[in-house]
Amino acid sequence: MNRLRLNAAGYSLVTTMLMITLFFLLGLTILTVAVQQARFTAVRVENIESFHEAKTALNEAIAGLKAELSDDDFFVRHDIFTPSQWDAFLGINEDTPGPDTIAGKLKARYGVEVEDVSYRLYNIPTNKVFLRALDLSKPFTDGHRERKVKRLVFLTNTPSFLKYALGSKETVILNGGVYVEQGNVYAGQSAYISNAANYVKKSGELTIAPIDAGLPASMNDSIWHIHDKLLFSCTQTSSCWKTGGRAFQMEEGLFFPGWPDDGGPLIQQETDDFIDTDFERTVKDKLLQAAGLSPLSPETQQAYIERIENDHQPPLDVARELYQEGKLARVVTDDETPYEQSINQMPKDKPLWLDAEGKEITLYRDIDVQQNGQNQWLIVNGDLRIEGPTKSTAAVRGNLIVFGDLTLTGNLALNASIYVTGKTTIYNSHIDGADGKGLVLLSKGTLDIARINEFQDSNEIPNLKGYFYTDSSATIYAVGSYLYIEGGLFARGNGAAAPDTDINGLVINAFRGRIEPKDGEPGNFIPSSDMQQSRLIVKYNPRVLVEQGTGLPFVNQISLVADRLEVE
Repeated sequence: MNRLRLNAAGYSLVTTMLMITLFFLLGLTILTVAVQQARFTAVRVENIESFHEAKTALNEAIAGLKAELSDDDFFVRHDIFTPSQWDAFLGINEDTPGPDTIAGKLKARYGVEVEDVSYRLYNIPTNKVFLRALDLSKPFTDGHRERKVKRLVFLTNTPSFLKYALGSKETVILNGGVYVEQGNVYAGQSAYISNAANYVKKSGELTIAPIDAGLPASMNDSIWHIHDKLLFSCTQTSSCWKTGGRAFQMEEGLFFPGWPDDGGPLIQQETDDFIDTDFERTVKDKLLQAAGLSPLSPETQQAYIERIENDHQPPLDVARELYQEGKLARVVTDDETPYEQSINQMPKDKPLWLDAEGKEITLYRDIDVQQNGQNQWLIVNGDLRIEGPTKSTAAVRGNLIVFGDLTLTGNLALNASIYVTGKTTIYNSHIDGADGKGLVLLSKGTLDIARINEFQDSNEIPNLKGYFYTDSSATIYAVGSYLYIEGGLFARGNGAAAPDTDINGLVINAFRGRIEPKDGEPGNFIPSSDMQQSRLIVKYNPRVLVEQGTGLPFVNQISLVADRLEVE
């Protein structure tokens, strides 16, 4: 009996010791995991803090850079008259930037590095233009690795309109489900939105869609810059507008201040001054520089200044005078030779002068106005129609100045800057880029875009690649049409009212959803809440600032456009 008791006691002791050991090991494991978790959390917090500090420093550096470049007459104030002087001011061609250069200041104040990628990534002719693409970066620690937070910044002496996806210096009206997929909106006066959608039938009858077309929408990071935050909205669908005479008219009593719900975009006053452009002066600048009269050259500077400052000499007279002086080469044409052939076979050592003598010129095939891969200038005196095919594509390489109206139709691929002194119509057209570059189109007269990809459903590929600007007003219809713009759209608001309205500025009509046609007109409206089903999508592309180089309009101020933040 005693032996049994001793054995039982022994077993109990062993069991107890085993349990103690197990609990000890379990506790030790929990403690180890807790310590490791605490260490991991501490490291993670440090990593997050490091990233946040780097991001903050980078954004502060960009704000500081913008402040440094904010003078109204920047180049004159800083005695910068050549691109090389601009580079020296920035300090971007030095291994160790001086303390008084922009790069030196950003390094000393924020620890931010500046790399010039203008030529390496974008082939910008930095010896000819002041446009620069800069990579700003700030290192941070991620565990045992050192990483960088980066933003690509474009410094450009181009007008402010090129910074926005949509906008007008005057009034902006967005009817229906337009979607700003990327970029900001600008209204120099007031802005109006509604869930109505107006369109024009082929007979010319003004029509209001009898359904909720959706409200405008944009990405979360999109900012709507509106003067004094004056935005008004109407959600009464077809009652928001009426048709009177030859124009759609707003029922102003149904538009109320503010966004109709809490889901609207960030609305704020633009803090930067709007840098405007003088259209006629810009056209004269392009003519003179194309003819070899540069404001940067001591030999031609005085002649350039005298002509561009002469307000009594319109651009067409400047062009005719340059032709008489032998600075433009006349394109010789005859009834037997297509215009395209005459243009393509001409030497491109001078700008080309194509005088239509009051007639309309129509181009159907590829035209090439390049020399050594660089865009040269074709100057057309008369109306121009570029009519691409329906089953293939016609390419246009080179810059154009059109003294008349411009019409674009069919499938086109453009690597071009185009200036139009008359009105511009883009009708039943698909516009793509060429050579990895796109279109920048500036029209003195009204801009009308309609009948694009009628009744087709949404597509992930943009069908209008380019930036479209009018010095006047614009009306865009995307009810039966489907428009996906990669670039931007801006109507300055000078001169005539937008087509089919009594409003100066930009007017957009869009439906969100599918359209089933009936007798060639919108028949059945099938709404959708999916933003990608919008029949007008605008995706701002900041690279429009670098793709066309010397073809862009320029001013005497510097503006800054920052791309999205990246981590590498």
